[in-house]
Amino acid sequence: MSAEILKKIYYQSCCEELNVFKPGNHSVFSKILGMSENKFRYAAKLSSKFLTDKDLSFGESVFHSAKRCKIELNSNYNLGIIMLCAPLIRVCLNGTTNFKSDLRILLKNINDSDANFFVQAIKFVKPAGIKNYKGVGNILKKKTINFSKMMSVSSEWDRISRCYNENYKEILEFGLPKLTGLLKKTSRKKAIEILYIDFLASSTDSHIQRKFGIGKAKIVLKKSVLLKKRINVFRKNQNLLLDFDNYLKKFHYNPGTCADLTVTTLLIHKIRDIFKLPL
Repeated sequence: MSAEILKKIYYQSCCEELNVFKPGNHSVFSKILGMSENKFRYAAKLSSKFLTDKDLSFGESVFHSAKRCKIELNSNYNLGIIMLCAPLIRVCLNGTTNFKSDLRILLKNINDSDANFFVQAIKFVKPAGIKNYKGVGNILKKKTINFSKMMSVSSEWDRISRCYNENYKEILEFGLPKLTGLLKKTSRKKAIEILYIDFLASSTDSHIQRKFGIGKAKIVLKKSVLLKKRINVFRKNQNLLLDFDNYLKKFHYNPGTCADLTVTTLLIHKIRDIFKLPL
């Protein structure tokens, strides 16, 4: 499958997510102090080059994407997006007629070299809250468990790890059907806004949990469930979204993982439509 097309739709997915109002997260409508949507776009452009480079191994593409973005932007703008989108892009680069099966094979056969590149990427970027975890699979230790076991252990609280451990079940069986259904009822912009809220209301956000603990993450989850019940696909929801955005930003609760899941859903939706893959 064309690397240039994959590069283009990956970049489009990252930018499209920036153009919708996502409470607590950065967008053209509501910023996070100290961050810039232009830098998010630049991070997408930088990482697209490495993620679609067939001369790099799977792990190398993740490491070089994350490292270059962190060096040039001096902050973590897109590690979660890189981690989530890399396997999808790699399966397409390899060529596939059975996407789910090939994705499962890729994830189950990540070798030690690629696993080390993944760990080094996380260590280099140092995502917020990573130092708070001291249990099994702590990547900051010199000696750690194997990658498959690490994903299995961390999947209990980290939704990115859960995607690796469950063959992207949350994207393929929750996010993608939600987006597909919403697009039949409303505008693309509103569909993406509601998809983001659906991710928020379905499980605790990993980014919030790492930084602030499970208690605060559960409070945000409960409020998200209440918001979801009030959202109406056929009317404007801006006041509801704005109130929740003000609350989240007041306490610096950024549901970054839900934003990453939203981008990934947009990418897989484009992959399905452009490459005509049955998903």
